[in-house]
Amino acid sequence: MVDYKVTQLDHELDFDNLPYWDVVIIGAGPGGLAASLTTAHRGLTTLVLEAKDKAGGQPQFLYADKKIVDVPGFPDGIRGDELSNRVYRQAVNALVQFRFQEELVAIEDTDQVEKEDPLKRVVTSHSEYLCRKVIIACGLLHYPRKLPALDALESKRVFYKIPKIGDYEGQEVVVVGGGDSAFDAAVMAIERGAKVDVLCRREPVAKADSVARVESSGGQIHQPCEVAAATLEGDAMRLSLTDGTQLTADYVVVQIGFLSAKETFERLDLRLNDDGSIAIDPYFETSRHGIFAVGDVHGDIKLITVAWAEGIQAAIYAFKEITSPYWLNEKRLRDQKIAMIGDKITEAARSRGAEI
Repeated sequence: MVDYKVTQLDHELDFDNLPYWDVVIIGAGPGGLAASLTTAHRGLTTLVLEAKDKAGGQPQFLYADKKIVDVPGFPDGIRGDELSNRVYRQAVNALVQFRFQEELVAIEDTDQVEKEDPLKRVVTSHSEYLCRKVIIACGLLHYPRKLPALDALESKRVFYKIPKIGDYEGQEVVVVGGGDSAFDAAVMAIERGAKVDVLCRREPVAKADSVARVESSGGQIHQPCEVAAATLEGDAMRLSLTDGTQLTADYVVVQIGFLSAKETFERLDLRLNDDGSIAIDPYFETSRHGIFAVGDVHGDIKLITVAWAEGIQAAIYAFKEITSPYWLNEKRLRDQKIAMIGDKITEAARSRGAEI
């Protein structure tokens, strides 16, 4: 996909007084940051809106201390927060503009047209922004699922993301969850000297090598079981499990998934999939023209590299729509014709096979 109309943004541009933005991106996670780099590097004024107080998404907020080993270009791995900070700095250098602690409220159609594009109004908890295209990259899963039995303790030693604790020497850590993030947290705690128990509601679904590392390092895996009750004993917690086991914990790390953002997506008047995620076409465009969606928002949790790739692709499609009006519609028609020809060839081959 070659771009012939690449221009550079002017460093003297008054971003605070733009009449409208070329692209507004919702979410400063991996997909949103990759999309912003792509549009800004193609000369499009780009604004990223982020509900939290910094960029990075899940690598920044859920596993900042985790060493990520499957991102190309980092043979020794890289921590989640360092990777997030690097990509954010790259976006800032490309003149991407950011607004933090602004939650998406609505995306409205307007009667205003600029360069053949009907403008949209992105409404947040603090302001409104006119733009030509919108890319939603805020993540399907906004809030971690919590355990009422532990929440009732109101303890600062209950974490719903991997805590930044440098030394667990002699501490008892209970990790709740059977996925990769839970076992990553368990491995990290073991490496820092903790005694670790992992509670799985059913058989672990984490990578086999992570489960093996926990077991070979002395960690205890309890399955199937859940936390039935919890009480405080000084700073420590006493956990009663559904299998009858009693555990004492200095820290509890809960990694049991997230709540869906379905209500937010319904408010945007977008067509949704059965699981509440945003439905998209092959070009990452939603049921509303000019609004694209990338990453977890259209279903399933994505690897960082997958989110990057989707953000880049959607950004290029948005760029093509802006610089070549009707380009995407024409491409859709062409692809549909090719698909129809393919179907006819397949059907003809089946008919010939049936006659033989």
